[in-house]
Amino acid sequence: MQLQTRVLSNGLTVVAIRLPEFRSLTLAAFIGAGARDEPAELNGVSHFLEHMAFKGTAQRSARSLALDIERVGGSMNAYTARDHTAFHTIALGEHLPVAMDVMADVILHSSFPPEEIERERRVILQEIGEAADDPDAMLQDAFDLRAWPQQAFGRPILGSARFVRSVGRDDFLRYRQAHYGAGRMVLVAVGDIDIDPLVDLADHHFGTMPRGLPAVREPARYGGGYRHLEEDFEMTSIALGFPVPGRLSSDFVVYDMLGELLGGGTSSPLFQSVRETRGLAYQVDAWTEGHPDCGMLQLSAAVAPRNVREFLDVACDELVALARQVSSDDLERTRNQQLTQLARLQERPLDLAETVGRDILMQGRAVPPHERIAAARGVDREQLCKAAQHLIEQPPTLALVGPAIRGDLLARVRRQLSVTN
Repeated sequence: MQLQTRVLSNGLTVVAIRLPEFRSLTLAAFIGAGARDEPAELNGVSHFLEHMAFKGTAQRSARSLALDIERVGGSMNAYTARDHTAFHTIALGEHLPVAMDVMADVILHSSFPPEEIERERRVILQEIGEAADDPDAMLQDAFDLRAWPQQAFGRPILGSARFVRSVGRDDFLRYRQAHYGAGRMVLVAVGDIDIDPLVDLADHHFGTMPRGLPAVREPARYGGGYRHLEEDFEMTSIALGFPVPGRLSSDFVVYDMLGELLGGGTSSPLFQSVRETRGLAYQVDAWTEGHPDCGMLQLSAAVAPRNVREFLDVACDELVALARQVSSDDLERTRNQQLTQLARLQERPLDLAETVGRDILMQGRAVPPHERIAAARGVDREQLCKAAQHLIEQPPTLALVGPAIRGDLLARVRRQLSVTN
């Protein structure tokens, strides 16, 4: 893998990641604007705008946008996250000029036709309705609202049905003007490509894009606590989490490995205790999510209502056990799992583009694979034990979706972590 970076005069960062002999090419644009950049009254505008970007420009109708990229065998899509919005297309390398032209049209020249806004309202309202019928989606929204209360960082990316019904064309135009600047954008191409032709195309299509202003974000403020949504489901979905340092911290790699060690894979302590030994859940997971200024180690499962208390006790016991000792087998397993994921990253162009794009948005540079590998290899058992100890000393966030559970479950978690510690 060969990675080259250039910055255009307007501040747009252009990255070419050369994978020799790849015939396909992935082109992705990452814009540093997402749900955490929205004021409360516009919660959901980033996501709605991302949908509307494909609904017509000054030169192309919505169908023409789709046809122009699919005519050359390509595909194009987008997604909205908390701290960025991404547009990506995959096509044969020889069709890069078409991919760049269509992507620039979508990002820079979307016209937000009023009739398309009305149609897309119905689509997004259905998306919100589907999320309201999905226990996992409900659980994550409930968890985030409790972990990061009364702030943009914790609000749902989809926004509310009330907002979707009221947003208008002027809201999209103002938001794009305020947040879609070249200085907050990274353009990444992955395939058998060199930087010079990529820069020439990028400059032709994006060179006049205004630089814009840097992102000014309210720092995330962790809250924690308990939230229960009593729904008529057969199972009770559970999310338990703790705050950890953000990705810019040198300690993040330790907590990232701790999440993998706790619940990554069928031989992990959490999976073995919850499913294999006690049969409490079909699936149980643990992972670590990181943003520039904050992070979260979270575990989740869906269990029968009668088993909620036992599941929480087992999860707390496993966390406390890691604070006391990490076995050499668990360290070897986790380290090798992470190294395998890093190796596979270089074989999945879109994931690679996303990792590099987010790196540059977050910290102004692409972290090379060998640096990530060295960091993972450098984590030892003592660091993991200390991280687990620090974790269980933090105020937890607990969210449940499903049948009512009696008792103060958050207090139970706190007692379990402190009594057995």
